[in-house]
Amino acid sequence: MAEKKKKTTKKKAVAKKKPAKKKAKVEQPAAVEEIKKVAAPEAVPPPPPPAAEARLRRPKKEKAPAGPKYTGTGRRKEATAKVVIVPGQGKIIVNGKDFSVYFCGRKLLEYQVTRPLVVTNVRQSYDVFVEAFGGGIPGQAGAVSHGIARALLMVSPDFRLKLKRVGLLRRDPRMKERKKYGLKRARRAFQYTKR
Repeated sequence: MAEKKKKTTKKKAVAKKKPAKKKAKVEQPAAVEEIKKVAAPEAVPPPPPPAAEARLRRPKKEKAPAGPKYTGTGRRKEATAKVVIVPGQGKIIVNGKDFSVYFCGRKLLEYQVTRPLVVTNVRQSYDVFVEAFGGGIPGQAGAVSHGIARALLMVSPDFRLKLKRVGLLRRDPRMKERKKYGLKRARRAFQYTKR
């Protein structure tokens, strides 16, 4: 019996040692190889990451040119605008963009921004460069208007009466009230349940 077991194991071992069949390599025509090279070029660098592209595309902020400058700071709600007025053709640049692009083509906000220049009749005489921050877009528009009005006072004190009559020199004091302790918001209390 022991002999029979040995024989079977030898047969299995022999069967395992048989070499595997080699696959014949199929030669492809030269045209197919050229197409593969063109389809997958090896020397092309990978594209830059999207964050780097965004950094490269950001336009530089336009600064006011050298010469006589008139400055004014405007505020509304939480927004602040630093305004520089220079003699020019009437362009208005807010944070490096044209003001109509920056204020999303909202005609009411554009009207609000240009109002001090129109009231004093100097719309086409000065270029305005603004750095606005804080608050939202409508708040920034009010701040820009206030800043332009203040800067125009430095151009000529005679503009004071015209600007004051229209109410452009007054800083709009309406701001969001601070939250109070024990309340949900500035005045809104938590819901009261009797039972």
